[in-house]
Amino acid sequence: GLFLVAIKEQRLIGTVMGGYDGHRGWASYLAVAPEQQQLGVATALMQQLEKRLIALGCPKLQLLVRTDNIDVINFYDKLGYASQDVICLGKRLIEDI
Repeated sequence: GLFLVAIKEQRLIGTVMGGYDGHRGWASYLAVAPEQQQLGVATALMQQLEKRLIALGCPKLQLLVRTDNIDVINFYDKLGYASQDVICLGKRLIEDI
């Protein structure tokens, strides 16, 4: 129920995947076809994900964006998302080829 798609004229034009671990929600892999960008598709997908997470009782939604991806940071800023004072830790399990 948290893998959302946007369809236009029987064609896939956007997706977002969400998750909820009982404490916080996550948004991952938001994508919109290049020719459909700047038309509100990504905003609609995120708003629908938020609505579904709220219905599950999720109090908080988080997502990760690379610090150099300014356009995407600006997009989420317009939707009310803000930088959090946290440290993201990671560990590579398989080496890049």
